[in-house]
Amino acid sequence: MEGNEFRDEELSRLISDEYAGKILSATYKHPMSVQQVSRECVIPIAVAYRRMAKMEEFGLVKCVGFEEVYRGKKVSYYECAVNMAKVTFNAGKFDLEINFLPESELSHVGNAPVIDGTEDA
Repeated sequence: MEGNEFRDEELSRLISDEYAGKILSATYKHPMSVQQVSRECVIPIAVAYRRMAKMEEFGLVKCVGFEEVYRGKKVSYYECAVNMAKVTFNAGKFDLEINFLPESELSHVGNAPVIDGTEDA
């Protein structure tokens, strides 16, 4: 199995996951922390962290900023980065089409996210 095919299959499974669907819906209109997502979507906190990390890896959600909440402890905020997703099954194969939101349409919360160890200006 080719790398891209495996990645598409993993992405198809992820995007059709019940928790991923709840997270995308909850973060579509406004950025939320993982704790907020866990409470609002009734997802166990450990599952919410794991799912959010996987979704960020695939670009389904993006970290749009963070805020310091207590003695240097930071909370990151995530927003849905998907405008449209379509999974089709044709001739024995799944096909996935995702339309991502342009970066300019994403919100920004508090401080800019840390990218490669440096904060955006």
